[in-house]
Amino acid sequence: MSAKTPVLAKAPTAKTMLRPQVSLKNILYATDFSRYSDAALPFALSIARRYGSKIFAVHVVSLSPFANSSPTQAWQALVAQGVREAQETMSRAEGRWSHVPHETLLRKGEIWSELSKLIREKEIDLVVCGTHGRSGVSKILMGSVAEDVYRHAPCPVLTIGPNVVGEPESIGDIHSILYSTDFSPESLAAVPYAVSLAHENQARLYLLHVTETPVSPMVERELAGRLRNLVPPDAELTCAPKAFVDFGEAARKITDLAEELRVDLIVLGPRRSSRLASSSHLPRSTAHYVVSKAICPVLTAHEPLRGSGS
Repeated sequence: MSAKTPVLAKAPTAKTMLRPQVSLKNILYATDFSRYSDAALPFALSIARRYGSKIFAVHVVSLSPFANSSPTQAWQALVAQGVREAQETMSRAEGRWSHVPHETLLRKGEIWSELSKLIREKEIDLVVCGTHGRSGVSKILMGSVAEDVYRHAPCPVLTIGPNVVGEPESIGDIHSILYSTDFSPESLAAVPYAVSLAHENQARLYLLHVTETPVSPMVERELAGRLRNLVPPDAELTCAPKAFVDFGEAARKITDLAEELRVDLIVLGPRRSSRLASSSHLPRSTAHYVVSKAICPVLTAHEPLRGSGS
């Protein structure tokens, strides 16, 4: 993340912060039955086990292929076919999440609209999805849809991109986390999730701030100290977080460091509005690049914790 005047950036200090109590009671797992969605499920299950969560597995039968058609008998038949196929596939897939509290849901309509309704109805704390899907009658999480989810969801979103790989026996495990920030309120909203996930998984936590231009050694030390101060003194992590300060293009620095450190998760707090992109080191283009290029899942969080008063 870049900042033009890093010496003026403000961040909470460890003296004023306590370990955040993150609640992930309800997880929405959005699937289109593709291999991209399949790759997201182990992460949803892993987090559900750590936090005692209930999983709401949902598939949305998209009506967009027929949006410009009249509701003729043929149109209705195609929609009904899509619903039947989805019901059969969801029934077969249910066994994959049967060992955790769950509810299986099938909706039809505009995908983001239906997911948004479910997030509110089920009081979802986290959405987990893949970034690509299949085309056809029941297409769902294509890249543009996943982008709608992580940009607009009122809760954190864990996005598993096409470059995420892992061994079947270990995928979903989180041993190390990279959190990147520019100290803006938006990016700081993601701190509690980075700290909590590091605590729950006994994972190593790395902290990163990217400036637009090189800074002096004194400023670099100050920024590194501010990064470390974001972690509450009672975080109870297995080891002290390690801070990195770099300069250049934020998106590439984030993904390059994640690959160098072989982290299992990237945590970001991107800004919602594109009109602010020019003033943020985490503009829309940066978040999109990281989500689509990272070799590990990316968790994006826009809002402070519920009831946190922040």
